[in-house]
Amino acid sequence: MPRLLRLLLTLVAFWAAPVAAQDFPAPEDPYVNDLAQVLTPEAERNLRDRLRVARNETGVHVTLLTLQSRAPYAPGLTLETFATALFNDWGIGDAERDDGILLMLSLQEREVRIELGRGFGSQWDSVTDAIMQKSLLPAFREGEYARGLEDGAARLVDEVARPFATGAAPGRDLQPFLFAGLFALIAGAMASRRHIRGIATRLQRCPSCGRRALDMQQVTEVPATRVSAGQARRTTRCAACGHEDMRIISLPRRRAPRRGHAGGGFGGGASGGGGSSSRF
Repeated sequence: MPRLLRLLLTLVAFWAAPVAAQDFPAPEDPYVNDLAQVLTPEAERNLRDRLRVARNETGVHVTLLTLQSRAPYAPGLTLETFATALFNDWGIGDAERDDGILLMLSLQEREVRIELGRGFGSQWDSVTDAIMQKSLLPAFREGEYARGLEDGAARLVDEVARPFATGAAPGRDLQPFLFAGLFALIAGAMASRRHIRGIATRLQRCPSCGRRALDMQQVTEVPATRVSAGQARRTTRCAACGHEDMRIISLPRRRAPRRGHAGGGFGGGASGGGGSSSRF
């Protein structure tokens, strides 16, 4: 399914689902949250150490979560919608790169989900599908949850995190290039915004002499922050007669970063619904 269509369906399902009980579990650890208690203390330590080392070496944040059931947290949501919403609630991965990975097991529903951050193209879904089929599902069907999680996490590090960090990709995906082009267009428009405004100013007539000789300059006096608006001085001057008009304008507050449990070791990353799901 095309990634954009999948994202649209995920958003529709999310907004259509009941919103009264979406109280997601808070993360207790940046790497391993074994709420279903399927791991031995030794296995949990090994997993945490592996995922911590992988993050230090690659920058990619892989997080593991096990639940007895999804139902108490967000009844009515599908597995995919639940995983995406929880991923974004925790803020897994870097806020700029959106390179987080969530491996989630829900025992009562007998479901497993690998959720990828927005930074991964849809071609990575084939890699997570293979990890699901070859490592996670065979172990889970035998009740070997710890073995499946350890093997699955190891393969996510070796086959997704490390290659992604080096710029490798399992296949060509045009969508990132389309988005890159769109973002470049927007950035270019924003960069030329002041220039366009200057042209528009020069096309206006001077209120004093009536000639089209106006020039506008804007100087920021108080930079905007995430909690308060800024202030700038905008001066319009006529090159023909010297008429000058100065105004103080307000600059909007800077956009706040994505929500995320930064205090718990998360970086504010987000997911658009990419990854793989299955039942066992």
